[in-house]
Amino acid sequence: MRLSPFRPRAFVLGVLVVAGCSSGSSATVTGVVTLDGSPLAEAEVAFERLERTGKGGEITRTDADGKFAVIPDKQKAGLGPGKYGVFVSKWVDRKTKQAPPAEQIEMAKSAGTVVNVVPARYNNRQGAPVLTVEIKPGKNEPLQLTLTSK
Repeated sequence: MRLSPFRPRAFVLGVLVVAGCSSGSSATVTGVVTLDGSPLAEAEVAFERLERTGKGGEITRTDADGKFAVIPDKQKAGLGPGKYGVFVSKWVDRKTKQAPPAEQIEMAKSAGTVVNVVPARYNNRQGAPVLTVEIKPGKNEPLQLTLTSK
């Protein structure tokens, strides 16, 4: 029995279409973080899935205006649709009160030379998150994450 030359091509095309769509379920999320009404610059914004099913989470940083974006990337799992806890922290040097470069924060935490200036309730991952969001497929914008120090 001889196979049609079109069947293998159709199979390969189907595999390519499915593989190409694997990152398509990731959502685009943009927003702004404020603390006491002012933009929170150079802060870390972490999204952690609350449900045990589906893909996981993402970490991003705010710019000078407190704005952030999570854009789908084929190299990362990204943010699939679902409910997420949002955790915000901003690490600054104990002496200068300036944020160190992002790539130096973990080392500075280990050395004890930085302090988190965001109230602990917004970055405590031991209990239920204070901030939660529902991520939907496609674009989710703009999220307004309003933090208060009191």
